[in-house]
Formats: sequence, structure tokens, C-alpha cells
Amino acid sequence: MQKNKTALIVEGGGSRGVFSFGVIDSFIKASYNPFDIHLGVSNGAVVQLWYLLKVADYNLDKMLFSASKKYVRYSNILLNKSIMDFEKLYQDANRVFPIDFNRLEKNLIGKNFYIVVSDAITGNPEYIELSKENYINEMLATGSLPVLMKNPILLDGKRKYDGGITDPIPVQKAYDLGAKEIVIIRTYEKTFIRKTKLENYIAALATRGYPEISHALKTNTSTYNSALEFINNPPSDCKIIQICPPHRLKTRRATTNVEIMKRDYQVGLKQGKDYLRNNS
Repeated sequence: MQKNKTALIVEGGGSRGVFSFGVIDSFIKASYNPFDIHLGVSNGAVVQLWYLLKVADYNLDKMLFSASKKYVRYSNILLNKSIMDFEKLYQDANRVFPIDFNRLEKNLIGKNFYIVVSDAITGNPEYIELSKENYINEMLATGSLPVLMKNPILLDGKRKYDGGITDPIPVQKAYDLGAKEIVIIRTYEKTFIRKTKLENYIAALATRGYPEISHALKTNTSTYNSALEFINNPPSDCKIIQICPPHRLKTRRATTNVEIMKRDYQVGLKQGKDYLRNNS
């Protein structure tokens, strides 16, 4: 009889990923990974990648590296340029923190790792597995937010956007893939409910050349809250556990303050240890 599958989902959130890195570092140090399916959205895909590589050393440093002000320029919005230079960030990060694909492939035996992207034409989420030849573009695609990142990211010649636009917490997908036990690392507190954000309408205006993705941005609030509804009222054969910050993180999406990020990383470490104490 086939055992029920287990899944780990890591929500995105830009710099708030320091919390998620804290959680998975506690898992790695405890040699804990019972999951069959791994799903990562935006920065959550980066967290999942290093979790699967089983590298706990310097994970906080990776987030602090990405928060460098040389990659974030808010003045660029006046020049119609990207606020965040993700391409240079990923290229530089790959030199400093190279990915051992042989190690990743070995650790993925018997598992599946999907990153979520949004297709510009259809406005639908897509779930892709990293390829050794094109992983930088694939990782860029899952975090390609309009306005923040102006340059198009293409996969197989088709433009992709941040997976959080169309499936910010892919819990339904995990269930459809056969997961009956699902753990979700959130970057918001458990009581959080998404409210309509002005930035979504700005992004929708910026992507009006892609009507379906523009519509997805306008309806992102209901998409997010529908995922919360599934989490709070799962099917009778499905168990869902959330690992959330106990309160709103001080870190925001584009925070570059090192001390704030270090403190929220410690919050993640504690929440991860608390989860292990109660569930392993």
C-alpha cells in the first residue's frame, strides 16, 4: 500500500525569507527532511533549494548578501528601470554561493521540487522543476515581480512572472499531487488576511500589455485568501501545519537593514525548533 505523500511549501516574501531560512536551518541541523514534495514560490524557491542542498552554513549570509543596497535602487522607478537588479544579484550570488547540482540531484532522489511561475500570456501558474542548464533564469522567473524587475525573463521563449501572482501558497497543488500531510512555512503570522494593495494595481497597469497577468494582479488578494481558506478548512483526508512568525516580522519585502533581518532569522530558528519539538 502506497504511503501518503508529505509536502513542504515555502511562501515567498523577499527579504522576509530570513524567517524561512531560520526555519529550514533548524531542520537541516536536525537532519530532518521527511517530505516527498517541495514547492517554493519566489524567494521561497531559494529557501527550498538550499534546504534540499542540505547546506545550513551561511544561509543568513545569503539573505544579507541579497539585501545589499547596490541591488536595490528606488530612484530607478523614475527612470523606468528595475528597482531591484535581480539578474546581477543572481550572477554575483552564484559566484559567491555556487550551487552543487550533483549534490542537489542526489538529494532529490525520490523527491520532487517545483518552483512556481506565472505565465504572462495565460495568467496561469506553472510548476516547473529546475534544470541544470537554465536554473538561474528559472529562479529569476519565480521572483520576477512587475515594477521591481523590468527586464523580461523568458523560459522557452515565453515571458514569466513571479509565481506569487497566481499561486502564492500552492497548497491546492500540493494536495492535487497527492500530499495528505502538508507543512507550510509562511512569512506572515497565522491570523494574516490579505487586503487589497495599491502596488498590485500599479503592477497591473505596468503589465497591461499582458491582460491575463494584469487581471491576476488585480485579483491577487482573493487568490491569496482562497489559499488561506483551503489551509483553514482542508479536505478531511488532509492535515496541514503552518509554521508562522508569532507576530508581524519587522523585515519587509525589500528590507536592507542587517540587524532587523538577523533578528527575524532568529525568530525563524526558534519557530523551526518548536515545530521539531512537537512533530518529530
